[in-house]
Amino acid sequence: MNDLWKKRQQNYQSFLLKYSKYVLNDHFIIALLFFAGGLALAYSHLVKNLPNQPFWWEIPVVILALLFLLQFGRSVTLLQAADIVFLSPLEYQLPLYLKKAFRYSFARSGFIQILGWIVILPLIVQGLHWSNWLILLLLGQQLLLKYCWQQLDFAKAYQPAFAKVAWQIGIHWLLPLGCLTLLIWGRLPISLLIVIAGIFYLNHQIKLQQQAAVFSWKLMINLEEQRLQGVYRLINLFIDVPQIKGKVRRLHWFDRWLPSAQKTTNGFEFLFSRSFLRRSEYSGLYLRLILLMIFLNVIFQNNWLQLAVILIGIYLIGFQLFPLFSTFEENVFVHLYPISAQQQTDAFSKLLQRVLVIALLIGICSGQLAKISIENLIWQLLLGLVEIWIISKPFWQAHLRKNA
Repeated sequence: MNDLWKKRQQNYQSFLLKYSKYVLNDHFIIALLFFAGGLALAYSHLVKNLPNQPFWWEIPVVILALLFLLQFGRSVTLLQAADIVFLSPLEYQLPLYLKKAFRYSFARSGFIQILGWIVILPLIVQGLHWSNWLILLLLGQQLLLKYCWQQLDFAKAYQPAFAKVAWQIGIHWLLPLGCLTLLIWGRLPISLLIVIAGIFYLNHQIKLQQQAAVFSWKLMINLEEQRLQGVYRLINLFIDVPQIKGKVRRLHWFDRWLPSAQKTTNGFEFLFSRSFLRRSEYSGLYLRLILLMIFLNVIFQNNWLQLAVILIGIYLIGFQLFPLFSTFEENVFVHLYPISAQQQTDAFSKLLQRVLVIALLIGICSGQLAKISIENLIWQLLLGLVEIWIISKPFWQAHLRKNA
């Protein structure tokens, strides 16, 4: 089991390193620096202007920020679907495997908690005027809460009752909310004893169930598959990931706005438009990037930052829709259509233009809601339309020639 965990951990890290060069590309790093710089500047101004007497909203903001921070960093088991067959005879050795998985998961999530604590530290020091020992106490409690949070994830392996919604809400949300409120609002260190009691209880249950209960293979494999799909969807914002699993949904109410098979002379207009909407790996990606663009435009008050967000968002959307073109390549009936390859290319180019223009208009409107500027609107519209033409025409044609 020790060798199995090491091998799977190495494969998982190799996968992340393989795609990190696409995620952390030059364009994204530049955009991230702009984004982080803008947030840091706004945060710095906010902290410097805080009065000696804390505002009413400071304590709730700190509590909610730390509560939501706990939700980052899911448990990693790296279990696979085939394990239910091939590892069942070795089930008695699984506690060793799960112990290593828990240590790896807590190391990752603990690092995230420390980073978040460092970010929120200026607000606590400058706004709440806490002493050093209280600040360190808060960090210790945050790590203990995350430890308890992840213990529940591994307790499900032998006791499926812990997977019920009541336990999830209680350990993941209500317990942290209560402990953070006691320590931050009431400054009562007794909250640490509550967390420690929860840790001992879950640890006792895990040891007890490992000796008597059967390992919940399907539950743990499904949870790991859900976590991996989340990782794949994140990477899919930047590059096509073959492991991602999409869902197909029939959307009747969209029919009136889509090309009809009876009316259009280009059947690929019908196919591409419906595939884009029905397949969640494309429509879901589109919606996530649109929402991210809206969020960033509302936050940023700087005209140039808003323009950068819109242009980068359009580029990411257009680039990630390219794999949709080859969706029907393995369907033999598509090749029987009396439609030329140029018509197929034109149909996809037209779809790209439509969805990117909609994204551009939404991005411009969200920016104008944050800060009305006619000059900025004109620049965003002109540069956005130019970028859409470049992506849907010369850039798309170059991509086709490269992958022909």
